[in-house]
Amino acid sequence: MKKIIILIISSLLLGGCYDNIELNNLAIISGIGIDYQDNDFILTYEILNDIKTEENTAMKSFTVKGMGEKIVDAFTATNYKVGKKPYFAHLKVVILSESVIKDHLDEISDFLLRDTDIRDEFISVVAKKVSPEDILKHNSENIPVVSDFIINLLNNEVYNNNLATTKTFQKVLAQFVSPRTDVVLSSLTINENDEISLDEFYLFKGFYFQNTLTKEESPLFNLLTNDVFALKFTKNYPTGNITINISHSQTKTAITNDKITLDLKLDGKILDNSADFNLKDEKSYQKLNEDFALLIKEKVKDFIKKLQQNQTDILGFQEMYYKKFRKENHNLWQTSDVSVNVDLKINTKGFIFEVENEK
Repeated sequence: MKKIIILIISSLLLGGCYDNIELNNLAIISGIGIDYQDNDFILTYEILNDIKTEENTAMKSFTVKGMGEKIVDAFTATNYKVGKKPYFAHLKVVILSESVIKDHLDEISDFLLRDTDIRDEFISVVAKKVSPEDILKHNSENIPVVSDFIINLLNNEVYNNNLATTKTFQKVLAQFVSPRTDVVLSSLTINENDEISLDEFYLFKGFYFQNTLTKEESPLFNLLTNDVFALKFTKNYPTGNITINISHSQTKTAITNDKITLDLKLDGKILDNSADFNLKDEKSYQKLNEDFALLIKEKVKDFIKKLQQNQTDILGFQEMYYKKFRKENHNLWQTSDVSVNVDLKINTKGFIFEVENEK
């Protein structure tokens, strides 16, 4: 008979026990799904099942579900079904349903903040058109632990399509309660290929859900707040399409009493030249720089206009104003003239040509 050895996680190895409870009596919670249906909160735990044999090591997980009229009742019911003491120190992700973020986000956030057993370093995401339970149960041989897969997906997305924001709950909560900064959350869905994938961003004003960004608009948030590594833009020409990839970005924001100026400094490379531009001709690069700088400028201005229409300041303009002038101006970013300047460099085959497109 195979010799079964419990794989003890090193971070829990405290003389064979934790708070006088033996490790084999702990249920290590890696992910939590929170839903609200028919006047009940529905809670799903993803629990690690770490078993090592002489032949291999299997890092797998299983789920347990409970429900209750109040969120505390749902946690109590789910804990009862676990059969062991729930251990939340390794909690990585909390998945919120659309019904939760629309009507119960402040209640959920308050509970998670007050519960001393739950660490606040996890990442919050929204389940789009699917239940959090369905996502956490979507494990397989290739995805033995869904929570790990989600974290890897979020981290890797920074280097791909920029549909991810990876702020911890601690930082997100600070933005929820701040009068000067609003929140954006990533979303997950199960796509047509039956795969867990990232989708559009969800916008909030305080704890209140406002709207979603499209999958085309969502990466612009990272463009304006982070240094993107891979962000594609395509422009149609009569002879075909040109696609460039932004491999580096830097955004500087200047704020006065009546104006906001965004200066974007971008580096790009040509990925597709279906329009058959002569890439040995300096004039081709000059035109492409001008065209794509204008294209990006228009997209950024439309993006900011959508934020203004939804009254959600996820770019933190009010916070910038407060730090500069030490006074509040909550209407600033909605009433000010917003100017966008794009300085784009397209670099390919050893050529670098610059052009600046200003308002």
